[in-house]
Amino acid sequence: MPKDQKPLREALNLRIDETLGAEIDRIAALQGKSPSEVGRLLLSYGAEVERRLEAQRLMRHYDGQFSSEVAGRIVIQAEFVPYTWQEVAQRQQDFDLGNMNRLPTWDDLAP
Repeated sequence: MPKDQKPLREALNLRIDETLGAEIDRIAALQGKSPSEVGRLLLSYGAEVERRLEAQRLMRHYDGQFSSEVAGRIVIQAEFVPYTWQEVAQRQQDFDLGNMNRLPTWDDLAP
């Protein structure tokens, strides 16, 4: 197992329709991964979307909440943004200094 990969401990048995299964298989073949790996990644994206929607609801004033009867849609925007050379250099410096094993602190922002 690669060092950066977390050990998997939980199991979730999902029933999906044939169309979604075919799409997961298509993405897996395109990426050279197993359908399980792709399914986990897509599920994590969905969890992130749900958390952002929850945060959006919590940011509204309590008087401004939508009732469950209000119809709407979820708009998802995604884009690939390549690293700049400055970001690559900073990541390499952080790695060389051993800073990749911890989260940044306020002292890191304003030393």
